[in-house]
Amino acid sequence: MTSKKKPIMNPQVTTLSRLLVVENNFRLGMGLLLAKILQLAGDPSLQARVIDAKDLAQELSDFKPEVVVLDIDSLRHSAALQIALDILDQNPDQIIVLMSEGANPIMVKEGMLSALWSNAYWLNQPSRYPELVYPEILRAFNGKKQLSTEILEAAVLESKHLGLLSPQQHRVMRLVSLGASNAKIARDCRLTVKAVERTIAAASKSMDVEPSSPDTNHRVNAANMYGRLMHFADISGS
Repeated sequence: MTSKKKPIMNPQVTTLSRLLVVENNFRLGMGLLLAKILQLAGDPSLQARVIDAKDLAQELSDFKPEVVVLDIDSLRHSAALQIALDILDQNPDQIIVLMSEGANPIMVKEGMLSALWSNAYWLNQPSRYPELVYPEILRAFNGKKQLSTEILEAAVLESKHLGLLSPQQHRVMRLVSLGASNAKIARDCRLTVKAVERTIAAASKSMDVEPSSPDTNHRVNAANMYGRLMHFADISGS
């Protein structure tokens, strides 16, 4: 990124030290994705492991992960849900991220997230947006501490608004949530700066975002809303 602005993050954010990814039989793709995530994270203190589900109990005891990522595509929904419930039975405060490439949104939201409630977050299509994976996992890690059930309840109720966004609005808002300037977004999306401003305003209206004061252009509020809902939305923009 050429923008000098940093991604929009909570100033109270806590760094992550131990991340555990659980799947059923090792998949080369997941290992490569994890390596890319670590490279993009740029945090030398972060330790991450990819393990088979059968080794989970031992790793929970020895490694003591702060966040457990379940690859629900390889584990199957029912198995992943049972694993998550077993983890929470041992540690009710464990943060769990459900990661999938093509899971049914209704199955995940109404079946899995509702059962796990405030302990779980959904991260969809990680290979399409690898640069967003670590910031989103970090947000989940901190969001549980700061917002508890509020972040899940609000996101599930409001995620329908993202379905109203066009592919172009998704592209623009994704860059806004990463902290890109309007000028950079205009270059990357081949738009004028005025078109970027109109796109942000239209997306804000679709998400029912209100400006924090009369002289704002919705930008910060819209970016925060979009970033928060990305855990749960079935993002169709490319």
